[in-house]
Amino acid sequence: MATSPNNRRAALITGSAGQLGHKVAEHLSSQGKNIIGLYRNKLPTSHKNLLPLWCDLQSTETIVAPLKSTDTVIHLAWTGGVLGSTKAATYQRNQDLSDEKIQASPNVTITRNLIKAMERAGSQKIIFISWVGVDKRATSVLLREKYWAENLVVNSSIPTKIIIRIGVIGAGLSDSDFLRTAALVGKFPLFLPVPRDINGVVITTLPDFIWAIEEALKVQEGAAAGCRIIDLTSTAPSSGASIVAALDLKSRGKRSLKIGGAVGAMLFRWTERKFGTTKATDSKLTDYLDASKVCVTIPADGVPCIVTARDVGNKVAVGSAL
Repeated sequence: MATSPNNRRAALITGSAGQLGHKVAEHLSSQGKNIIGLYRNKLPTSHKNLLPLWCDLQSTETIVAPLKSTDTVIHLAWTGGVLGSTKAATYQRNQDLSDEKIQASPNVTITRNLIKAMERAGSQKIIFISWVGVDKRATSVLLREKYWAENLVVNSSIPTKIIIRIGVIGAGLSDSDFLRTAALVGKFPLFLPVPRDINGVVITTLPDFIWAIEEALKVQEGAAAGCRIIDLTSTAPSSGASIVAALDLKSRGKRSLKIGGAVGAMLFRWTERKFGTTKATDSKLTDYLDASKVCVTIPADGVPCIVTARDVGNKVAVGSAL
């Protein structure tokens, strides 16, 4: 029997108080869907049909009870943003981190605990939000953590598994870390310094993301073997310079004279230090752009060949996405 957002039991959202989590909860509750919103540190925004529950995802035992009221889990909980849940100091030289250390990181651990609890509770469907470009050899801790988390999902015994890979989120998510961090690009006087050698950046719009969640909820439970993997991106990868220019236009309301090349890259890094981060653990705009590089190896190593992959975005341009 097909699942419908309105005729099944509540959907459970991990990370329901996060930037994406509260948007998903808000939309689904407005559609009449009952939601169980798990949180740990921050109570999620109140919505009709939303039941907030405190839960420590570091403990399998505390996860099992909420799962008894749902068949479907939307896994959004993730710490550390684009730096991953490993310390920022190690992010710069993350190749020194072994696969064992990445697999023991908080983000991979909470995914492992959630899957174990879902298997124990007999949950039927998991929708996991990943990132375009996952790779065990990536230079980004985020992409390495997402890689191992994906493998946990794929190799689980949960009947229906859907992985939605996104990139930098734009269009309407005005309170996101990405857009707050990117606000610095409009602070350089008169000119716009742009980074270089940052290509392959992918954009996922918020409407596309919400649409993908809705479609994933409709997928029949146990309808097909394996795991569906969806790359939810814009028409074609963009350059870091085009992203910065679009953000600057959004911020200033007019186009600025761009400074590129080595001088532009040097001024861009200086601008980040001068106007952007305040401490070592803060994200920088270049962190988001680097972490969004498209991986040419699809599927990632270790993901079984029974996986089906689709590119389903609404094909938006960078400017309209932001």
